[in-house]
Amino acid sequence: MKKIAIVIADLDLGGGQRVAINLAQALAKKNDVTLIIFQDDDIHYEAPDKLINLNLPTQKNIFAKAVNILKRTSKLKRIFKKEKFDHVFGFMESANFPTALAFPNAALSVHCNPRELSFFESTLLKLIYPRAKNIIAVSDDVVSILREDYKLKHVSRIYNPVDADDITAMVDKPHQHARPYIVALGRMHEVKRFDLLIEAYAKSKMQQECDLIFIGDGELMPDLVAQVERLNLKDKVHFAGTQKNPFPYLAGAKFLALSSRTEAFPMVLIEALALQCPVIATDCPTGPREIIKHGENGLLVENENAHALQEAMDKLYFDEALQQKFKDNALASIAHLSGERIAAKWLAL
Repeated sequence: MKKIAIVIADLDLGGGQRVAINLAQALAKKNDVTLIIFQDDDIHYEAPDKLINLNLPTQKNIFAKAVNILKRTSKLKRIFKKEKFDHVFGFMESANFPTALAFPNAALSVHCNPRELSFFESTLLKLIYPRAKNIIAVSDDVVSILREDYKLKHVSRIYNPVDADDITAMVDKPHQHARPYIVALGRMHEVKRFDLLIEAYAKSKMQQECDLIFIGDGELMPDLVAQVERLNLKDKVHFAGTQKNPFPYLAGAKFLALSSRTEAFPMVLIEALALQCPVIATDCPTGPREIIKHGENGLLVENENAHALQEAMDKLYFDEALQQKFKDNALASIAHLSGERIAAKWLAL
């Protein structure tokens, strides 16, 4: 049994947070796992029994951010010295920076496209990440960016884990809706390109008999609502807001549509496949092409191309045989992402 610490900024709703919890649960079956967070004001996931909160919440301006990293580093050093962990795993940049400074033998998990980082974050990455023993990228494309753009060594790829049984157990019954529907899930942020999805949906034939449900919230919500009203789609496009358990929506959907401009390794795709929900995704950097095998377990379309997205949506919606093929192939396509297998890869590294 190993003594393991997983460091992440918070347990707010998000793909990185779900991955950290999934990994903690998988590792805890045979190891002593402690989760260390920086703030607990918005916890959306069930934390493990051993949880340490540093009470150093996120700051907004650059100077405050820099000071916060030093404070977090200092507290982490004291915890690591006291607890004497065998392994320390950091998740996402806000946790990775102080973790690497406090524990050079840490493994740092990168859950974004590094080309999307701010200048401040990118600079810190270049300065701090070379200290870490291992850098874990969630997709092969992210590995390439870290090696080529940032000249980092000791970079490996470990995909995000998913527990299909746990996800299925969270669905008492699929979401009920007056008409058939498709679903999109994520933050209302420009990187998700939900405006592109609404545009494609508005031009589709399927919208005559099938609704579009968005799950999530964010700063672009007013703009997206205005777009829906402008296109006279108020009765067909619905905003369900943030859902602590979105899986009943996925279980009842005709398919999931991911329209992002960029990703890392989108959890929503593998979670949809765990529920045998067909998927369509833009072939954006990075991640979707490492999850979806076009024509086998879903459809990939040209990135930021509303017409291609609309054609794919109509094709999948009106082809029930294709829907069934994707459902039949879904679970086998993510079998390699089981929590047990991914946890073993972390420990082996």
